[in-house]
Amino acid sequence: MQKIAKWVAFHPKSAIALVLVITLIFTSFTVNLQQETSLEGLFPNYPEVGIMDDIQKDFGNTEPVMVLLQGDDVLTPQYFKKAADITEKVWNDNLVSSALRKPKDESITSLPEFLAIYRLSLKGNFNPSKEQILEEMRSFTSKDEIVETFNAFMGDPNVPQVMKDYALVFLPKDFDRGAVKSSKMVIYISLDGTIPSDELERVELRIEGIAKGVDQETLTYGIQLLNYYYVKTEERLIPAFLIALVLILALMMLNFRRLSDVAISLITLFLAMLWTFGLAGILGWKVDFMAGMVPVLILGLGIDFSFHVLMNYREELEETSDPKKATYLVLSTVGIALLLAMITTVVGFSSNGISKIPSMRHFGFLSAFSILAIFILNLTFVPAVRELLDLRGGVGKVKTGKGKRMARNGMIKRLLWLINRPSIVLVLLLVIFGVALPGWVMGLGMKASYDPTGELATDLDITKAYGILNEEFDVGTETVFIRVDGDLTNPELWGQLQNALENMNDDRYVVVYEKKARAEWILSLLPLFAMEDQKVIRAYLMVDRDMDGRIDDDAAPEQLKAFLNALYETPMGDQYIHRDEKGNFDGLIIRVATRTKLGYHGKKLMEELREDFEGVNAEVSFTGMPIVWAKGLDDIRDSMTNSIFLCLAFAFIVLPVAFGISHRSPLLGLLTAIPPFITLGWLFMTMKLIGIPLNMMTAMVGAVIVGIGIDYPIHIANRWALERKEGKGLEECYAISLSSTGREVLYSAITTLIAFGVFVLIPIPVIAQFATTTLFGLIYSFIGAVLTLPLLLRLFWHRGD
Repeated sequence: MQKIAKWVAFHPKSAIALVLVITLIFTSFTVNLQQETSLEGLFPNYPEVGIMDDIQKDFGNTEPVMVLLQGDDVLTPQYFKKAADITEKVWNDNLVSSALRKPKDESITSLPEFLAIYRLSLKGNFNPSKEQILEEMRSFTSKDEIVETFNAFMGDPNVPQVMKDYALVFLPKDFDRGAVKSSKMVIYISLDGTIPSDELERVELRIEGIAKGVDQETLTYGIQLLNYYYVKTEERLIPAFLIALVLILALMMLNFRRLSDVAISLITLFLAMLWTFGLAGILGWKVDFMAGMVPVLILGLGIDFSFHVLMNYREELEETSDPKKATYLVLSTVGIALLLAMITTVVGFSSNGISKIPSMRHFGFLSAFSILAIFILNLTFVPAVRELLDLRGGVGKVKTGKGKRMARNGMIKRLLWLINRPSIVLVLLLVIFGVALPGWVMGLGMKASYDPTGELATDLDITKAYGILNEEFDVGTETVFIRVDGDLTNPELWGQLQNALENMNDDRYVVVYEKKARAEWILSLLPLFAMEDQKVIRAYLMVDRDMDGRIDDDAAPEQLKAFLNALYETPMGDQYIHRDEKGNFDGLIIRVATRTKLGYHGKKLMEELREDFEGVNAEVSFTGMPIVWAKGLDDIRDSMTNSIFLCLAFAFIVLPVAFGISHRSPLLGLLTAIPPFITLGWLFMTMKLIGIPLNMMTAMVGAVIVGIGIDYPIHIANRWALERKEGKGLEECYAISLSSTGREVLYSAITTLIAFGVFVLIPIPVIAQFATTTLFGLIYSFIGAVLTLPLLLRLFWHRGD
């Protein structure tokens, strides 16, 4: 460190030139940056993701879009007309029509359409055109007419029960069946999921625009629409970042009282950002929602490093009046503390690199590199520029207002009174540990969760749509795919499958309607297949002679193959069964509606499904976003605990060694590593008490707080050791450390608090939760540095005083 300090002090222009060359290199790679626009980009390459890809290849892929109509009562002629208008406009729009799932006649469905088709069938029209259906939807002239038709449809024994159940899915669970009244109703649109995601995004935006054009109160939900607003939400971070920057600028002026120091710090932040995102460009990483938070870290932490360098430079300059000597002294003394702070912070952030979640891994490495960049810049660029300015303009009188005198303001007097009483010190430490240890137990017991709209602003229509669909409708937004690979001409397999589906009827996390699991497969959809081709029902009667809804145990393989051929030849057949090149039917797909809070209960769901399908003698695979996220959430929690323990282990090993080398006191290093452990216990306790969930963002806070929070006690302990080397006692060491370095730590904490505090006000749940958790962590870290560490030092390091 002394060699670097000497080189920077006596070759400031060379140091600045080197920094500018490195900056040019990194800047040239920022042109490679791309933005991650898909939530699916968060997923690791789990086997279940591969299964989903295979299902899409063998059975096709449906991208559902749901348009939600709202009003006092949507089962009225007025809203039936709106449903018809939306259906017609979507059907006739060239962009949307080209993306509709085949058969297109069945790609847009709603309750008004069901009732219109039913009325037409009563008139003898069993195969109406789309135009006739739309006309019939608009022909309802009164509420009574709708009620009469609905009751007739639900009571007609000729209408298959599956169609009656399907019709009710378009209405919320609290639908008033007696009055036939509802405040909401869904129009379900099926798109071809094999179309490129950017084209599907345009289609879903067009559907949303069409629906809004008919009725401004409509809400639209779709996966690509979610991705679109995910990107739009990121743009809301920019104003918050600018507000934080303005507030920090004001604080910098208040503390630096010199415009040149403010300018040096800001330029340093800008250079650090160029280096960091240049690295992302070199590695080919896309900038996603989490990577977008890195500039906030740079803003909050970069100022901290600059403030320590510049304020300590002022102290040395006040004593020596020699800029070169002041640069050398500050880098050779404070530089050691900055080095330790940098190493522990880098380890804190980069420990997220062990995560299986790519987004967390990239955030961790980019954050770690940004801290390394800030450290290098503050070791070279900041003191070099400050030195050149002072050499050119003259030193003048730069007062720090404190020097190394012992300050005894009111707060320090109270703290001095406190630490001079060993019995009180012991009681306080017992209380501090007594709160932290239960907090650790709670923290390690937390279960991760994920809300796909958590990264969206709460005031967006799609956020509202997602909440309503999941809470009020059985249609939901979750689907699990069960793939069964085996000989479909084996009647025993059919019996096993039907038993498995009956087993699902009492599953806790499967959507159940009228005591039956909401599962779509070829037998549950048989009436729809029969409507497409009458050959289906004739073939089915040969394999279910007693008409009990189950394939006969003694059905002949040839008869089963004939039935499967009839199904496969319908427009929807290849979406549910698979036929190989030789004409053998070797697999089918079952789509199950689930409620797992997108994976929060995913492991329990998997346990239920595996138990349900235990008796199936075939290869059964389970996949879908709830299952993928069940694994992802486990990885998020594991990443948090592993990264935290890695950081703490590193701190408890490195700090005693570092302080042993620099100050000949391994014990001081060991005591310095304890406050972050305490801080995390308090933080976990706080998260539990105020209900902050463990998610992808808050899971990183533990390692972040160890990385950031350990900086504060390192600076205090380093200054304390330097003062003790000069022969000062307990009171003087504590008073000087708090009045000088403590003030710098306070300023550092305030700037970081401002940087994150602004984001608490943003109506984006995961950002607000991340910022809130970080704020508490920073506050506890500061308390740990100015209170917990001195108490530990008083009890174990100053026992002779």
